[in-house]
Amino acid sequence: MHTEFFGLKQDPFRLTPDPAFICMTVQHREAFAGLVYSACTRPGLTVLAGEAGTGKTTLLYMLLGLLEKRGCTAAMITHPTLSRDEFLDFVLARFGVACPSVLRSRQVIALEEALVRNRKAGRPSILIVDEAQRLTTEVLEEIRLLLNIETPEQKLLDVVIAGQPELTEVLRRPEMRQLKQRVSSFCKLQPLTRGEVGEYIDYRLAQAGLPNQKIFPEPSIDLIYQYSRGIPRLVNTLSNSALQTGFGLQSRTVTPSIVREAAGDLDLLPPPPASSNGHGAPPPDSESLNEAPRPAPEESFAVGRVPLESYANSQATLGFFADLVSRWK
Repeated sequence: MHTEFFGLKQDPFRLTPDPAFICMTVQHREAFAGLVYSACTRPGLTVLAGEAGTGKTTLLYMLLGLLEKRGCTAAMITHPTLSRDEFLDFVLARFGVACPSVLRSRQVIALEEALVRNRKAGRPSILIVDEAQRLTTEVLEEIRLLLNIETPEQKLLDVVIAGQPELTEVLRRPEMRQLKQRVSSFCKLQPLTRGEVGEYIDYRLAQAGLPNQKIFPEPSIDLIYQYSRGIPRLVNTLSNSALQTGFGLQSRTVTPSIVREAAGDLDLLPPPPASSNGHGAPPPDSESLNEAPRPAPEESFAVGRVPLESYANSQATLGFFADLVSRWK
């Protein structure tokens, strides 16, 4: 009911990876471009790392859909707690490989024959594994062995694994050195900046039917950024809770007090105090307190948000990624 109250056609802050609501920031476009390019031109292992809720799974589903549209044979595994035998069986099922034997040797042979057929038919085979930081050492070793399936001329299977930052620590273990040597590309997602959070909220509201939103004023977006620490999933959760709270109060505007109340309901930690840092120096601004380091300088609070028209133009560059797939197949 809160959607109707705010003049929205649908829920703008749903947690499902709906392609219509994907807000591709600069870093998301860069990471997606890296995934597409690596999957199509750099046979081997591609790694996507990022904090929980930064959009890794959404990018993986985008990659899966794009590869399937371009005629690739792609399979995605989202269950990281499988045993080694279960993992191989899952791979066979996802690639549609029928093998009546329970012997691993026969299963691997059947998989290899299927991968050869796919390659000859011009359909590269790509395996995508999500939540990889939770994979056991045995399953990671299975992935390494699957990467060894090849002909004298080319690899027969490309693998993309995605996980939280702990995944990079796993790959640094001495026993993982052989797998790490097979990493051909490393992509990374970080929390959104303050400007990107504003862009993100504007875009999702526009997709839900409110192109010129006045629901969330700038001070409220400041608080959403600080409470969420720039994590898109938390931005969605907090924004949705704030809309419901605003509806309950019959307020057409999500005020900072409403954001604080919604954050309290979600048990989110309050933003760091801005009065003093305890050392007699001026307090750091909220960018430095809440934002993970980024490779390049980012905008400050004083910089205006990107107009929706500019964002729409930047979205058009996604066609470039589709061209990559057809060009490098």
